[in-house]
Amino acid sequence: MLQLSNREKVDYTAFLKQFAVLSEEVSINDEEFDHIFYTYGLKLYENMPLIEPLEYREVKRIKEFVIAIDTSASVRGELAERFLQKTCELLLQEDTWFSAIRLHIIQCDSVIQSDTMITSRQELEDFMGQLELKGFGGTDFRPVFSYIEKLQKAGQLADLRGLLYFTDGDGIYPTAPPPFRTVFLFLDRSQPIPAVPVWAVRAILDERDICVDSCSFPSSEPLKTC
Repeated sequence: MLQLSNREKVDYTAFLKQFAVLSEEVSINDEEFDHIFYTYGLKLYENMPLIEPLEYREVKRIKEFVIAIDTSASVRGELAERFLQKTCELLLQEDTWFSAIRLHIIQCDSVIQSDTMITSRQELEDFMGQLELKGFGGTDFRPVFSYIEKLQKAGQLADLRGLLYFTDGDGIYPTAPPPFRTVFLFLDRSQPIPAVPVWAVRAILDERDICVDSCSFPSSEPLKTC
């Protein structure tokens, strides 16, 4: 109980947005538009502005992301569904994703059971409406990391910023740190939370917020919660 009470607590939405990337989006940028020069041109040259609004703006949103679900026999299916439901509700918010997204939802026990790639809000809604968990064997985290690295080498996840792995933590971890941020997330607080590798975040999701342990990443840009 003391360990739980001393963990740093952060908002889950803010936690997910820390995996966002800075990129340009085609949109009128009112924040950087100088209205003084615009109105001065209209007055001086009779309806001819000296400056036009910018047609793009820089925003931080999630572009590519991977969610892995531990579907081994030790993970309760209703917990996995609750985690996915909560996470997808946040990802469906308009200010979270770029218009062109690439979200992989991987189900894995000791092998990769399925990989569903989501490229639009409608596909994510359809996936959640037809969700069916597969697997229920042993637990080995290494196949997911190997699979993601293959996708990266193939150029399919060039802008990947993170992996969110929902699990009970009882499995075989990779020995070497991956070239992307990794969070092992737990939902069942009735059991002791196992340790995770030093290069990953250990987080516990509850109804109101997320509790995060200290961590260190191979990236030069650590999460703010570390």
